[in-house]
Amino acid sequence: MLAFVDESGDSGFNFSTGSSTFFICVAAIFPDSFSADACDRSIDELRRTLKMPSRYEFHFSHCSDRVRAEFFRKVANEQFKYYGFVLNKRSLYGSRFNDKQGFYDLAVGLICENARPLLNNATVVIDECGDRGFRQNLEKTLKARMANEDGTCNIRKVRMEPSHNNNLVQLADMLCGAVGRSYSAGSAKKEDFRRIVSRREERVQFWPK
Repeated sequence: MLAFVDESGDSGFNFSTGSSTFFICVAAIFPDSFSADACDRSIDELRRTLKMPSRYEFHFSHCSDRVRAEFFRKVANEQFKYYGFVLNKRSLYGSRFNDKQGFYDLAVGLICENARPLLNNATVVIDECGDRGFRQNLEKTLKARMANEDGTCNIRKVRMEPSHNNNLVQLADMLCGAVGRSYSAGSAKKEDFRRIVSRREERVQFWPK
């Protein structure tokens, strides 16, 4: 079991100076390495089809709508499910939200909790951010949250990898963008990328409402 996690938005609350309204986190979950490898190869194939460099990074905010649509049509047939968590920052208060660690602990923790029925001895791969202490704290928090009454844990390992080296972290980034687009102002007039990949969506939680 493999889960690839990425986020978009920031942890700031200065909305008048550009802080994002939402902090979005997505986990793309594959049942086994075979299905993960198949999706990885499909994304490589898409680069060749689009005549892009082999090192091109699919990053939602940098892609054209045409590339976004091609990407989601390509991965929609792959064998994964995704969970999303949208943190509505304008409705938050409390000291736990004063740093990025608090945002990650909450967002990634709730995604894993929602995905508990699918996670079994899972390796969680997260876009590389922060230092070693950040990763260790996140791993400790996740494992504590996902511990079962019998002492077992649904998460075996947490590791971080740079997105430019990992197609499936890029998949999580693109899904973050599709979810974020669906909540953005004027989204009804924009292409609904979330709809293209809807068969892979398991749950997107918006909190607090």
